[in-house]
Amino acid sequence: MNIHSDVSRKLYSIGQVHAITGVPKPTLRFWEKEFAKFLNPIRTPGNQRRYDDSAIQLIERIHKLVHREGYTLEGARKKLDTEMAAKEAAEAAMPGMDESHLTQLAEIMSDYLLRKLFAKAQFDSKGN
Repeated sequence: MNIHSDVSRKLYSIGQVHAITGVPKPTLRFWEKEFAKFLNPIRTPGNQRRYDDSAIQLIERIHKLVHREGYTLEGARKKLDTEMAAKEAAEAAMPGMDESHLTQLAEIMSDYLLRKLFAKAQFDSKGN
């Protein structure tokens, strides 16, 4: 993505993102690789990372999943995948719904799907 594509949005350096989120800079760099499908900071001509508000929200979401809710990195990726799929389904089903409602609906739907998958895995592991 070109840093000059939208000059009106606020962009943050990796140091600023660390100050905002509390996530260490090496962790941010690592997560960029681990969550490449979701987290793609903009690069300046000098190859410095720049994060927009949506990237910061995603970093905060990953941090919550991994450090507060106890997800592994793989589990967090799967959770984000299900949230993204649920959000896309909700957007298709209800065009015009605002972002906060879509996000809330996506989280509810992904939690529901994860509970169903967990229940199925437990059922399957009992030999049934």
